[in-house]
Amino acid sequence: MKNKILILAAVLALVSCGGNAQRKTAAADTQKAAAAAPDMHTAETSLDYQGTYRGTLPAADCPGIEVTLRLKPGGAYEQHLKYIGRDSEFDEKGGYTVRENLLTLTPADGEQPEYYKVEENRLRRLDAEKQPITGALADNYVLQKTTE
Repeated sequence: MKNKILILAAVLALVSCGGNAQRKTAAADTQKAAAAAPDMHTAETSLDYQGTYRGTLPAADCPGIEVTLRLKPGGAYEQHLKYIGRDSEFDEKGGYTVRENLLTLTPADGEQPEYYKVEENRLRRLDAEKQPITGALADNYVLQKTTE
């Protein structure tokens, strides 16, 4: 009788360990699948890019350009530019589109479009080829989202 109880206990111990191994394998497979899944979060699928952004962009012939950019619902924008150290201010209106993380501003007056990369609570100015601006002043080409 003792032998039967010992054999039964050994079988139960082996079965319980085997089940645990299966659970560990299933958990590892789930983690691998989650890690392999692409991140589908883009500015286009998110609603948090609309709002007001401010910053001072570098300029060739003055200390900088104070920029206020408002992205409105429905694809319209307003931009106010103030040249520091000058008596020059400009307002611009137009439409915008967002594809993945690329924001394209198309002025209503037919001027060249401007490009920005949409990042978390900020916009990074891109060049005419839609590439990040490089060089010593690269970090200055950023507009921060405001609570306005």
